[in-house]
Amino acid sequence: MRELFGFDAFRPGQEQVVRAAVAGRDTLALMPTGSGKSLTYQLAAMLRAEPTLVLSPLIALMKDQVDKLPPAIAPTATFVNSSLSATETSSRLAEVAAGKKRLVYAAPERLRQAGFVKTLRELGIGLVVVDEVHCVSMWGHDFRPDYLFIRRALEELGDPTLLGMTATATPETASAISEALGRELEIVHTSVVRPNLRYDVETVSNAEDRLEVLVDRLGGATSGSAIVYARSRRSTEELARVLRSHGVRAEHYHAGMESRDRTRVQNEFVTGQAQTVVATTAFGMGIDKPDVRLVCLVNYPDSLESYVQQVGRAGRDGAPSETLLLASPGDAVSLRRFAISDVPSPEELRSVYRAVRNAGEAIDPDELAAAAPDRDPRVLIGMLEQSGLLRRGFDHGRRMQVELPPAPDDATERVELLLERARHAAEARADRIIAFAESDSCRHGQVAEHFGEQFSAPCGACDVCSPRTAFPRGPALVPSLPADVATAIVLAVEAFQWPLGRRSLVATLRGSLKAPPSARRSTAYGILAAASEADVRRWVHALEDSGALVETTTPDGYRVLVAQADVPRPQLGPLAIADADDEIVERLRQWRLERSREDGVPAFVVFHDSTLRELAAVQPQSHGELAAIKGLGPAKLERYGNDLLAVIEAAS
Repeated sequence: MRELFGFDAFRPGQEQVVRAAVAGRDTLALMPTGSGKSLTYQLAAMLRAEPTLVLSPLIALMKDQVDKLPPAIAPTATFVNSSLSATETSSRLAEVAAGKKRLVYAAPERLRQAGFVKTLRELGIGLVVVDEVHCVSMWGHDFRPDYLFIRRALEELGDPTLLGMTATATPETASAISEALGRELEIVHTSVVRPNLRYDVETVSNAEDRLEVLVDRLGGATSGSAIVYARSRRSTEELARVLRSHGVRAEHYHAGMESRDRTRVQNEFVTGQAQTVVATTAFGMGIDKPDVRLVCLVNYPDSLESYVQQVGRAGRDGAPSETLLLASPGDAVSLRRFAISDVPSPEELRSVYRAVRNAGEAIDPDELAAAAPDRDPRVLIGMLEQSGLLRRGFDHGRRMQVELPPAPDDATERVELLLERARHAAEARADRIIAFAESDSCRHGQVAEHFGEQFSAPCGACDVCSPRTAFPRGPALVPSLPADVATAIVLAVEAFQWPLGRRSLVATLRGSLKAPPSARRSTAYGILAAASEADVRRWVHALEDSGALVETTTPDGYRVLVAQADVPRPQLGPLAIADADDEIVERLRQWRLERSREDGVPAFVVFHDSTLRELAAVQPQSHGELAAIKGLGPAKLERYGNDLLAVIEAAS
């Protein structure tokens, strides 16, 4: 280890994993993020006589992983993925056969290619490393159907030694991994407790609360790099933009960006040019940045396992670092509904089964799109395979090879049992992370218990055991609305040093942190803070319709609003239901339909259309604002309030 890696001592568990892999014992390494899992299989690969295959789901990062190997190992490693031509792939495998390469990285789906597996068998692969091995469990938080084929591929390869690696496996998941791979696994389990990490959870009420917390934590004296995880691509862009306007060197990152832009953001983050990256969950996997000092989750993750994985990207160098989860009741409702909606319906599985049966033994995944348009067909095929209704074998190019045995008499019961178990697992994952946030128990203790460890509280490193001074949010006094709202808006637009676009104008008038820096210094900042965002948007539109505000384009291409002082201004009275956002109305109707089915009552008993239209017009952001809606009495507010806020927040 000193010769190849330059380290004088192993971290906990590392030597045990290496010795087991070298000795040929099938092993499951349960080691947290930052504990040095990669070193174990890289060192084992150098100590074994036969080549080692590393299965990694991170196709886009394989090259980076190989490039960042220690100088003594890098020349002996290669990768094979879909970015390479057939000629280049053959050339690389020939180097393995010649003994020039001893470490081969590939994606699990590559094992679906019979020719690739045949070549690996001829090469005599002696050790197969399965990274993120928890993906093999259908009941876990990150099921990937191609992992199901690893068991058969191991048989085809002549049953080489297996080393599974994961940072996020409960005792139940560890058992499921062993069962799915058909191996009795020696388990090396190092503690999931990261004493250098502080776990904080803060309750927020709405999007503005979230912004205030982020700006406070990142825009002050906070030093070091930070990762902010947000749920949607749009959120990453907006949050990064707001943080930049408050002096934070922030960039956004998501899968919808061009490859060169993603690479640029990664490089700027690693080199320290960007202090903060606001990203969707894929960011951080495989990125070598040991000195991240803060990881913030803007929304609930889908499970406690995901939470541990994401916050675990902080403080990998062992230095004190902070983590923060922003939790809201509306977000909790959204998470529970999302968890359930992620489980397919019996009809979707039946539809895919019929499509496979009609297509014959080989089928292109795209041909299954019509059968279940909102699902990954490979996942549904994997679920049908788990029910024993079909068997997927090696692929033929893009086409899946599927064997269909005679349908068993209890096929319906099998599917229903499978889906019931999937729903239960999904609900349990959502409930567990919500309970983690809402509990007044030690955060480190909760994490340890979830992963089967004993831990003695207090930890001294979480908001429960060692509370911080609460950060006061929101203005101490919200000014009353001006007597003439229309005139106040027009005069504000006239007085701006630089004209604003529609979104920035609304943010400025409401006193939002989304307002640009110049506007935050304006006397008009926050003059309509007593109104909802929906109110202010409607008033601005009304002034545009009257001609009192006119949109124009600046020489540098920005669309801004300017005032026309001599144009009569409309009276901006109470919000009219006709101003309802039709898209939000439709989403509320869909929610009402689902809820009425759950409650076993007609839809109108839940809410009348007039109430939904008023909700879509006002777009309330708190229980207090909900209470002002006609038709929302105390009983319905308690029963449906969190649901309504979640639907409106998701649609806004």
